[in-house]
Amino acid sequence: MDRMEKTNRNGECDEIERFAISFGRNPHCTYNFETQSHTLELSGQSIAITREDFDNRKWQKKIRIGIQPRRGR
Repeated sequence: MDRMEKTNRNGECDEIERFAISFGRNPHCTYNFETQSHTLELSGQSIAITREDFDNRKWQKKIRIGIQPRRGR
């Protein structure tokens, strides 16, 4: 089984997408069973959510930070 076959969705992806859609975007989540991490594609950005992030409920903050516009210094 190659890496792409191991990448799939799970119920957690549904929860992540429901949260992300509140930002008016078209989210797409995948779950990698090998690394036990999620990848959220959101408005052309890729946001990685680790198992620890999800278990500690830090994933929502990670998404909020990930979609903020980048500011120059």
